[in-house]
Amino acid sequence: MGLFRRGASEERAITAEDVINLVNERRRYGNVPQAVTTDSAMRLSAVWACVRLLAGLGSTLPLDQQRTRGGVTVEVPRSPLFDQPQPDTSLSTWLYQAWSSLLTAGNVYGLVTAVGGNGYPTAVELVDPGLVQWRPEEDRGWCAVVDNVELDRWPNGPLWHVPIFTMPGQPFGLSPIKHAKQTISAGLSAERFGSDFFHGGGTPNAILYSDTELTADQAQGIKGAFVRSTAGNREPMVVGAGLRYERVSVSPDEAQFLDAQRFTVEQIARIYGIAPEMIGGATSGSSVTYANREQRSQDFLTFGLMPYLVALEDGLSALVPRPQRVRFNVDSVLRSDLKTRYESHAIAITNGFLTVDEVREIEDRPPMPEPVDDSPEDDMDEDDMDDNEAVT
Repeated sequence: MGLFRRGASEERAITAEDVINLVNERRRYGNVPQAVTTDSAMRLSAVWACVRLLAGLGSTLPLDQQRTRGGVTVEVPRSPLFDQPQPDTSLSTWLYQAWSSLLTAGNVYGLVTAVGGNGYPTAVELVDPGLVQWRPEEDRGWCAVVDNVELDRWPNGPLWHVPIFTMPGQPFGLSPIKHAKQTISAGLSAERFGSDFFHGGGTPNAILYSDTELTADQAQGIKGAFVRSTAGNREPMVVGAGLRYERVSVSPDEAQFLDAQRFTVEQIARIYGIAPEMIGGATSGSSVTYANREQRSQDFLTFGLMPYLVALEDGLSALVPRPQRVRFNVDSVLRSDLKTRYESHAIAITNGFLTVDEVREIEDRPPMPEPVDDSPEDDMDEDDMDDNEAVT
């Protein structure tokens, strides 16, 4: 007879139904999952991975300031704003915060705190989207209230605003976190269920079997002795006659609640327009392959990054004089492997639409040095020439 009246054959696998039953049981007893906020959503690994991927890449792309005249686009000196957008904050950090705000709240807000001689901003301090509220006014439409202070939007006021996921009749963007709260809540519940099961779900990590009947006190004494002798060391264990030790484990493959977590990863990736494998997930029942690295980068840029890039480019362009625009340089995203790039450069040079120096500039190399004339110089002076003529 065992210390615990559950044999090894009674090990249980965790199914998706178990997850649903646990959630329903908690709701029935009033233990409803906490409200999904930006902070709690970022604790879900899939949300964190999506924000890290998009914001991490977007904030490190070079910023170019351009002007187009007569169909020709040329680069112009960047605004002082992009040297240090706000005190004690680098451009990459500032951009990461802007990207994170856009990806979680659907809006980026900033206060113009300094302007240059041309009347355009030289400093913009980002604002927590949670401090901004919108209210409709009959005469003026929607008004933005920042920390209980009504502010006009740039260029009529100091509030700089970049929305995404907008709906007709509303100037503000929809929050992906709020509109995906059920998916995020399910993911957090699945993670909590797994933690409860493995750390306190009523499943022991081992069983001691006894060949004889034991009282409750005897069973407790044997268990206590076993725990004391094995805690904190890896020394061999010795059990007396009539006792048998058996370890209990739940195979991850049998714990089917992982399928629920995997499905959550797919849903979160779908919300942000990212392929699941780019955040460490896998698409159920399918295998995604790419012909080459450049094609994979092109797909990510087109379907994942571009909608956010365009929204931020429009917002940043509003901070510089017209007709100038600000653009993210995505060449680094589309950069192919070395062999493919050099083959493409060779074709461009051969067909005459790129020069060697232009190719070297693309590869971040200096122009070719001027050719050196190695032909022998004529060292004869005028007297030597006169002597030669006299001999003749």
